[in-house]
Amino acid sequence: MKNLSFLAIIFAAIFVFASVSAAEDEIQPADYSIRENILYNEQNKLDVYYDKNNGNKPVIIYIHGGYWYEGDKEEDSRIGTLLQTHDYVVVIPNYRLYPEVTSINDMVEDVYSAIKWTVENISQFGGDKDEMSIVGFNAGGHLASLTLLKSALKMEVNDKKLKTLATFKHLILFNSPYTFEKDEKLEAEIRGMRNTASMSPNLEYLNKFADAKEGLFLGKSSTIYDEVEILSKKGDLSIYSMGADKITFVECDNDTNYPIGSSQEMMEEVKRVVDDVEIVKQVYPGNYDYIISGIKGNNEEVTSIFLSLIGSVYESH
Repeated sequence: MKNLSFLAIIFAAIFVFASVSAAEDEIQPADYSIRENILYNEQNKLDVYYDKNNGNKPVIIYIHGGYWYEGDKEEDSRIGTLLQTHDYVVVIPNYRLYPEVTSINDMVEDVYSAIKWTVENISQFGGDKDEMSIVGFNAGGHLASLTLLKSALKMEVNDKKLKTLATFKHLILFNSPYTFEKDEKLEAEIRGMRNTASMSPNLEYLNKFADAKEGLFLGKSSTIYDEVEILSKKGDLSIYSMGADKITFVECDNDTNYPIGSSQEMMEEVKRVVDDVEIVKQVYPGNYDYIISGIKGNNEEVTSIFLSLIGSVYESH
């Protein structure tokens, strides 16, 4: 009997130990936190949205829009908190804008630096650097895509040769430009913006947009900023990867900035030149800000669309 009692105690101890170990392996209740204003290069800061208790999560880098002259990471905090509460670690950087800088390459340098910082540091915030996606809206989409392209081609930016820092699961481009008018046509476009701006105080933003286009593109080499032109000079299937397994081009059917079909040339060039990539096009109703403004306005349908796009490459999401 004594032996049986002793064995019973041993088995009970083993059961308790196993139960405690299993409990320790379970996912802990989320403890959401935001680390703000982390300096990622000499000029710029970023915010990280993460869960203090749980790690090994997919990472989303979000590059804000604003016609290259405005926008700020704080304005997109809703995107950060939304993705954070759906089990992602989110990085939202600021980058230098016009007129502080007058070259698109300066903005590309900043986006590149933000990616580099994320690759090197995101594990400290529970993020998995091998499960990253990058999302850009409007000018932010242009910069995200251009940065990955220049990195894949090992192009020089501000006397520094870029390289692919990570292969992203997904590059999602919301209502972004990829090619631009040149010379006289660009001058005419800028004049048209200024004329339209003079019609109403509500259109004053077009003057700033015109200023940015004039300062950043007019008279500058298009190989600095025009992705379609850069790709057009490359041979068929001459690039193995553009730095993303999947690229989704998002357009809206009433976009007043980049009308429906604006991504077609870029899609065709990527398909021709890049060997290993999945290309998807999604069209939604409304103006250029349908998705992003819908998220900020807590539109449930739009939020669901956004989360589905993000989660399409992650089995657990």
